[in-house]
Amino acid sequence: MSVITAVPWNGHKAAASFTFDDASESHITNLMPLAERLDVKVTCFLTGDSYYFRHNYDKFLQMAQAGHEMGNHTETHPKLTQLGDADRKREILDYKKFLQEQMPGLPFNVFGTPYCDNNADVQKIIGQAHYISRDCRGYGRICWNKEPNWLSMDSKAWQRSLNTVEEFRQIARNTNDAGEWIIYMNHGVDEDQNNDYSINPEDLEAIIQQAKDLDMWIAPFGTVGAYHRAAFALEHATAQESEDGLLIRWKSPHAKMPESVLVKVRLDTDGNSKVIQNGNELEQNDDGSYTIDFMKLALDIIF
Repeated sequence: MSVITAVPWNGHKAAASFTFDDASESHITNLMPLAERLDVKVTCFLTGDSYYFRHNYDKFLQMAQAGHEMGNHTETHPKLTQLGDADRKREILDYKKFLQEQMPGLPFNVFGTPYCDNNADVQKIIGQAHYISRDCRGYGRICWNKEPNWLSMDSKAWQRSLNTVEEFRQIARNTNDAGEWIIYMNHGVDEDQNNDYSINPEDLEAIIQQAKDLDMWIAPFGTVGAYHRAAFALEHATAQESEDGLLIRWKSPHAKMPESVLVKVRLDTDGNSKVIQNGNELEQNDDGSYTIDFMKLALDIIF
């Protein structure tokens, strides 16, 4: 094995992320209390195209302060491939700065493409200010061992007219069996039968509960994505002999990675070695792994 290897999905067999687009009132009135009751954290992609959001920045900031992730979803929700670069930069980069001004302290380093409309030219601009971006074209299942296109991550989108709760629950079972990561895409969370893209709260609860029953790692899109990106970066870690052991170093894969990314790793050491990061000795987890902060970019093994 490599001297350092990431443990898949934070020690779980599989992972699941629940994402919600367009910053609707239902995210505050229905989604947030549901997520709190189920003890899960979700991702909301925020667009200035939402009248409710434009008048309730504070409510989404409170949601973020409760541990939920907020992402950039453009200013006016356009099809980005149909714009020129100047307009794309305004929609993506300038709007990110605006969001940071309205919701101080939040990084907005994850992105969701409107209409899942994406290409290489769009990704060049997204990648300037975001380490990961979500689309939706298929089943939304991400394999652990195959590095994806981080700026065009697939997701499984919910539509009332096309999908059923049992279908989504089965996708979770299949994902768990394969040891993968499922990314779900949703919009409103309400009982409006005329809105094809909204999901009944009780249906959403059943889908989330399925993932919980399977003991999947349920975490925001950017949290799982940063962990997964870190795992591939660790494959290129180097080990250099030091005076009393080894110095292991690696590089961050993107300038906008989170300030801290906790990753469970296995180290090719004997049981008597000490693992030191940032001057602190790390204790082994019950499964023999160590939890490191990937963004420290180094650790020492003392023999």
